Amino acid sequence: MSRLSSCPHEPKLPRAFLVFIFSLATVTLSLSKSIAQTASPPPITRILFLVDASSSMMVSWGNEPRMNVAKRILGEIIDTLKRKPNIELGLRVYGSQSIASLNDCYDTKLLVPFGNDNAGIIKESLKNLAPMGITPISMSMEKAATDFPKDVNARNILILITDGAESCDTDPCAVSLALQKNGVFLRPFIIGLNADNSIVANLQCMGAFYNAQDPQGFKMAMQQILNAALNPTYIQVNLLDINNIPSETDAVMTFYDNRSGAIRYNYTHTLNYKGISDTVNLDPVSAYNLVVQTTPPVELKDIELAPKSINKVNMPAPQGFLFIKLQGKTINNNINGKIKCLVKQSDKYGTVTVQEINSSQKLICGKYDLEFLTLPRTRLNNIDISQSKTTTIEIPTPGVLSIQKTVPGYGGILWLNGTNWQKIYSLNEFGGNETIALQPGTYKIIFRSKMTKKTTDTKEQLINITAGGTASAKF
Repeated sequence: MSRLSSCPHEPKLPRAFLVFIFSLATVTLSLSKSIAQTASPPPITRILFLVDASSSMMVSWGNEPRMNVAKRILGEIIDTLKRKPNIELGLRVYGSQSIASLNDCYDTKLLVPFGNDNAGIIKESLKNLAPMGITPISMSMEKAATDFPKDVNARNILILITDGAESCDTDPCAVSLALQKNGVFLRPFIIGLNADNSIVANLQCMGAFYNAQDPQGFKMAMQQILNAALNPTYIQVNLLDINNIPSETDAVMTFYDNRSGAIRYNYTHTLNYKGISDTVNLDPVSAYNLVVQTTPPVELKDIELAPKSINKVNMPAPQGFLFIKLQGKTINNNINGKIKCLVKQSDKYGTVTVQEINSSQKLICGKYDLEFLTLPRTRLNNIDISQSKTTTIEIPTPGVLSIQKTVPGYGGILWLNGTNWQKIYSLNEFGGNETIALQPGTYKIIFRSKMTKKTTDTKEQLINITAGGTASAKF
């Protein structure tokens, strides 16, 4: 058998073709370099350790004081972080400067500012730390707000390590929430060192709380926190139709921080080429409230993400279509085109959307009440919107009434509603002709000139309006 390489007459490529291939490769390489140069660098993650150095940290925990356990395990954690890119560490403590009897609510200090290569400094500062004071958590959090450099692109994370609750007459939960709302840091992590059940509630409200029952539990809590803080995490939102099949798509999804209420992400839901809901990356430090911007919106609250995984969320969002139009041929499109329809859910208060005539609107399946802004109003109730189907609603085409006035005056238009005459329109008292679109029906135009002072000078005309027709009245 012969091989290609031994073929005596190998084809030769034209020189022009070789030049083209070389040029194409050069352009592609240059473009790749350009894209690489313009790509946004990953954000810096800044982790501030806020460590309790109050006198209670000298209480034994296992075979050694709590303070010693905190120093040792925190030192080990810092060693694992010092070589990771795009991470800066800082250390703030409280209760280390004044003895407990002084009740110093300002006893908090930034020992090590944020930096790229300060792991050794942090460990040395921990080694020299001596517990002695109280637990001013609120003040420490307020001061911590100034420890983070101003950087809108950074991820600011606070990890509080404590064995007790707030010592001063302040509310650390309110302080924490305010700082989160102001974007100072993401939801903080709080590790209780065998915290008593009586104070757990006072710690839980500040952020994501872990209560370590023993030193090994403390180490595991730190690892879980860093796992959440430093690893990519994804979410897959399945928008379910009426048959619980994830076929709905193309809706805007807004992810809110469930504590601060701030918008964290906006995405448009997408089905990939396999018809499967696409995944997006979210920061697992926060918990989320998700609003899918359908009409009306659907919401799912308190979504907690498992780090380093794809979190699947199923949300019922069955949708159909509402198409509204005018019956028959229309004239005066400049008038008819201004007709709007208020769409309301039948069992709820408030308008979910305002729809234009001759248009289609995607709606969550259910019953709706429609109110067309015609004269008089046209109301249709309990209109059913079904999965993937189009419900078409037609209303009569308005007719056009032309009112000619030789003098200004007062008056209005009455509509025969069953057996009652109902006022639906006030004439322009300052004169001028008026053109008014009216639904088919029977009307009375009432008018009195401004020039007369007699009630009996009031004039009245009976008018019938037909769909798409015209009528006139003169005064």
